[in-house]
Amino acid sequence: MKVYSVTEFREEMNELLGQVTVAIQGEVCDYHVSQNRFVWFSLKDDVSVISCFALAFQLQTPLDDGMEIRAVGSPTVFKKGQFVFRPRQIELVGHGSLRKAFELLKAKLTKEGLFDQERKRRLPRFPGRIGLVTSQDAAAYSDVLRILRNRWSGLHIVHADVPVQGAHAAARIVEGLRAINHFHPDLECLILTRGGGSLEDLQAFNSEEVVRAIFASRIPVVSAVGHERDVTLADLVADVRASTPTNAAELVVPDQRDVLSAISALISQCEHRLSAHVQVLHEHVGSAVNVLDRCARQQSDAVTRMNQRLCVTLRTHESELVLAKTRLGHLSQLLQSMNPLHVLKRGYTMTLDAEGSLVRSAVQTHVGQVLTTRFADGSVHSTVDETR
Repeated sequence: MKVYSVTEFREEMNELLGQVTVAIQGEVCDYHVSQNRFVWFSLKDDVSVISCFALAFQLQTPLDDGMEIRAVGSPTVFKKGQFVFRPRQIELVGHGSLRKAFELLKAKLTKEGLFDQERKRRLPRFPGRIGLVTSQDAAAYSDVLRILRNRWSGLHIVHADVPVQGAHAAARIVEGLRAINHFHPDLECLILTRGGGSLEDLQAFNSEEVVRAIFASRIPVVSAVGHERDVTLADLVADVRASTPTNAAELVVPDQRDVLSAISALISQCEHRLSAHVQVLHEHVGSAVNVLDRCARQQSDAVTRMNQRLCVTLRTHESELVLAKTRLGHLSQLLQSMNPLHVLKRGYTMTLDAEGSLVRSAVQTHVGQVLTTRFADGSVHSTVDETR
């Protein structure tokens, strides 16, 4: 018989126990986290209790006392001889446990701001490139494609075929979301969908990893999970929540018949407004023409009156000029008749002193004074020798 040391025995036991993978179902109790790293809890039934240990980063499902779970893992023995069960995978069992885990994770993610309305993006009005993440075997797949193609033509649809239910659904959905964002960044929106089911059936869409993958998507996400009454965490984090898969297709693309009808209505409205505007302009132009015509007539009348006044004025001035010319002729004749040269021509002379003043009397002269005598054809200068 081989004799083991305590350490050798523990290591041998752990090697043997590590080859055993079992699933244990029970109620969680004494749940607590140590140093934000180590998760301790117990699983119990009506008779027995088993201690469980896991690292915090390995625990993807939020737990709390009273929740029913199914844990898959292996037993192990710690150095101090403590026998514990180390779960590698945890599945919630029962509606109550699922609902409690839903509320715990919802409160955690709400506190982090993943559900804030301010961060959510609007969908494009007329998308041409759309991503679809769902199972090809699901009714939601064919329903979404049918509605999309019936409502709008020329769509380019990229499909990521993923399971939407089961133990591996959450991881595959995350892979699908990341792959579409990586290989098809030009997509304008993304539909994540599946049909209705129980809370257990929709559990993948309430997992933290799926919620964070939707939050990290660079492409706007439309979540259409289950029926209208079903609300998942994927719905809360998505940019747009649709009540059903068909409603998601209706939200993503418009109905081309509605668009054509709206375009026709807009054309009619534009024609009516344009016609009304043209009519208003026509009235304005007519009014302006009337004003211009009235102003032209007024100006024409004013010009006519001015021309008449001008003609009267000209005739008046013409008469005045004739009279003035006549008077001028008379004055010229009178002036000619009074011209001293004419008198001189009849034999008369004029005597002027040295300053050129007319000498009218002998008393205006004196001896030695130089006088000028003016004749009709010339003049002579003389000196006064004597005056009488």
